[in-house]
Amino acid sequence: MTKLQLIYLLIFGVYYTVVIVFFFRILLENKNPLKTQSYLLLMVLLPVIGMLIYLVFGVNFRRRKMYSRKGFTDQKIIQKWIQEYDNLLRQNIEEVQENLKEKAKLPFLFWRNNYSTLTSNNRVEIFKNGEEKFPTLFKKLKAAKHHIHLEYYIFEDDIVGNQIMDILCERAKAGVEVRMILDALGSNNIHQKSMKRLKQSGVQFREYHPVIFTQLANQVNYRDHRKIVVIDGNIGFVGGINIADKYINNQDSKLYWRDTHCMIEGESVAALQVLFILNWYFVSKKLLLPVVDYFPYFTKRGEVLTSIISSDPDSDNANLMEGYFSMINSAKSEILITTPYFIPNESVLTALKTSAKGGVKVMLLMPEMSDSLFVHSASLTYMGELLRNDIHIYFYKKGMIHSKVMVIDEELCTVGSANMDYRSFDNNAEVNAVFFDQGVADELKGHFLDDLKYAEKLDYIAWKNRALHIRLIGSFGRLIAPLL
Repeated sequence: MTKLQLIYLLIFGVYYTVVIVFFFRILLENKNPLKTQSYLLLMVLLPVIGMLIYLVFGVNFRRRKMYSRKGFTDQKIIQKWIQEYDNLLRQNIEEVQENLKEKAKLPFLFWRNNYSTLTSNNRVEIFKNGEEKFPTLFKKLKAAKHHIHLEYYIFEDDIVGNQIMDILCERAKAGVEVRMILDALGSNNIHQKSMKRLKQSGVQFREYHPVIFTQLANQVNYRDHRKIVVIDGNIGFVGGINIADKYINNQDSKLYWRDTHCMIEGESVAALQVLFILNWYFVSKKLLLPVVDYFPYFTKRGEVLTSIISSDPDSDNANLMEGYFSMINSAKSEILITTPYFIPNESVLTALKTSAKGGVKVMLLMPEMSDSLFVHSASLTYMGELLRNDIHIYFYKKGMIHSKVMVIDEELCTVGSANMDYRSFDNNAEVNAVFFDQGVADELKGHFLDDLKYAEKLDYIAWKNRALHIRLIGSFGRLIAPLL
């Protein structure tokens, strides 16, 4: 045996030893059979690349306790105030259920185990695109008296971003408590100079899951995908619109960006506050107690029945997926879905098909061309199955539709940050507002019907005739869909 052959033998021996170790690690670590099968198949079909994909996407930080809040929830004081807050919110559940009457049959599954319940004292305003959201957000931020809590996936250092930073700095200098949580990956373009200016002005700034090149494994997973603002504990913003110029459609826009956001005034803002406080402790190790300044008492604000559903990388339950599943199964006549990415798990996919087979009209609106060719191609592989089950699919052609909205029977609806895909269901920190209100549902349905004017209905023949490279990319994407 030559020296070169010995080196090759040694390399192959080390490699296959590593493969075996990874094989058993995946087998023993992954609770989700679909993910386990996908990773194992990748290891077999693409030995080196599959291992790299697992290192980047698959290392389970939950088991490494990187995202565990066990130390947080183990503290008696935290357990006590969460319990007090939870009991306070649930005091009106009987009254709410009485008001719902027949509608109370809707499963309350997704209002449990995520620091939220259904509240009735809320006023809601829906924003169509950034050009509607930002003027109101600017106005409310400028009027803040006690605190501003801001948590975003993307915060760009551009015109809109600098306008908001100017307001935050001014408010902080005026004595208002200003706290920011920005996802380190989504907001990685923000300049150090801007962060320094924020801190010098008194803004308390923290990054969620800092991205360090030497610790690349799983950096793209477990992100804070939320878009939350809480002002003085009584005004909350939530939805799909990040902080960036591209969300405003004007003469300088290169691409029309269609998105949806909302403002809530009332009791359900407390749930957004809790979510921020939990993440603030996670990123800063500083505890905010539930004093009245953060959780004020409310006079009558409105009558919109509202709940906040959320998920975290360390969630024991798939709250958002269960919420979507419950809403879909509650439908009697109509389901309208707008989502930029459609890679559902089997439960949601089955719920949609079953509803359509039962006579419910199901309509799905997606972008014709997404900002991710790979994910969009994977989404297309689901279209044939949907079409064969009488689900109507429309591709938005005016630009990029980024809204995450669902309307059920013109009375139940949701707006938030969660896409209808595995990443939002399983990996990211997400938040959606759920409204049981005909007025809000009618408004969102009107937006859906307006968007259909710029959409083209997909037929089965057109889907079958999609380009070969799109089919190949999509098939591979579908293969590893549980990993996306």
